Amino acid sequence: MRFADTKILAAAALLGFSTVAFATDARIGAMGKTAKFIMDDVSIFDNPANIGIYPNYLIGELGTIDENALVAGGRNVDPSPWFGGIFSLPLGGEDSRDPRITIGGVFNRTDSWASLLPDKVILPTSQGDSLVPLPELTTNFDGFLGGSTPSGNLYAAHIYVGMQDGAIPQQNYETNSLAFASIVKFDLGVNWQVNEDVDLEVSAGLGRVAYGESDKDFFDAGEFSWWGKGRLFSTIEQINGELVPEVEASYIQAGDGMEDLNVGAGMGVNMAMDRGFFWLGLEGFYHNTSTEGFSVADDGSVVYNAANGSYPGTDVVTTTGGVLSFGIERNVFWDWFVVRVGGRKVIAYVDCQDGDEYGGKDANGKDMAFCQGSMKSEGNFWMTNPTGDGTLSDQIGWGWGINVEEKLKIDVVMAEDFLYRNPFQGGRLWISRVSATYSF
Repeated sequence: MRFADTKILAAAALLGFSTVAFATDARIGAMGKTAKFIMDDVSIFDNPANIGIYPNYLIGELGTIDENALVAGGRNVDPSPWFGGIFSLPLGGEDSRDPRITIGGVFNRTDSWASLLPDKVILPTSQGDSLVPLPELTTNFDGFLGGSTPSGNLYAAHIYVGMQDGAIPQQNYETNSLAFASIVKFDLGVNWQVNEDVDLEVSAGLGRVAYGESDKDFFDAGEFSWWGKGRLFSTIEQINGELVPEVEASYIQAGDGMEDLNVGAGMGVNMAMDRGFFWLGLEGFYHNTSTEGFSVADDGSVVYNAANGSYPGTDVVTTTGGVLSFGIERNVFWDWFVVRVGGRKVIAYVDCQDGDEYGGKDANGKDMAFCQGSMKSEGNFWMTNPTGDGTLSDQIGWGWGINVEEKLKIDVVMAEDFLYRNPFQGGRLWISRVSATYSF
């Protein structure tokens, strides 16, 4: 379920090397599941200023399929590909690329906030309450505009727009006047070269998540979200690498029924080695989610009841814990072939509290709360991330990549249990993600 994966994850780079080692989401999926402590091109979605590090290149992904997406009977499951490009125009002399202007655009990438949306919404109508499937976001566009100073400092702005109004794409665009969902995000970022050994990244933004009622004004109170992130790359010559502290905080209001607060900090290290690269990171986090009107239907879908304007209480879920992650990649056999492996372990303590003592109860008479994407008896428990379901939230990953003359790069994430499978048994994934970049 999309919601459950978000709750597990939400809790939870050598700058010089990156200019020749930039890769894709597939690189991250196979090498530790996160790019917080390394420089990779996926960081442009966390700090738009980093588009200046990757000028004049194309990026794309064939899409992601995990074990949860497989359909019984051997039917094909279509992934959701996305693609885009970044282009730079130098404004200085022939011997310098700075200052410069950089623009970029990415199409069809679904933002991570989309996993906060429910599956269905109950809306009031003149004929009574109506259960409406929440439409998939359709526009899905990222736009970037940035520049650099003569000293090489980078600045940029980024906007993401994903929305649908009046139809349900997952039902062959069946028209429905009540179907509405929208995510809009705007953020600014900087990448400062403090000195020759230290780079500082800072980004912050505002966003809006809305669904169910399309007649709301864009600036309606109670629907805006904010976030901020920062990290520092400090060179350590003794290890031929960098020390990378990072901090982040976000407050997301997903429609009228959810408030989501997340704060975290971490410390990581990365280093170049003979024909390869290694990184290690440790994070701590505090995550608090408050919901009103959310429940889970018999088919497992998450439902938000917008028809009930007055709820008797608020379910509150707090998750506190830490994440240990690592990644390693190395060229083997040939300079154009690289193998990657990485892991990510989440250990967290979850507290689920139901705000409505008169609501649903379990078989033992305990109150039920909307917790970790499902209805659970209120209480406390320890949680970890999935062992190996092919998603970015699981514990291990491995894959390989091809580098053609430092121009075309193709990265692949393999199924975690591929080496243990019976090759004559069908119905299982071999590859969960394929990404590529082309530098020109």
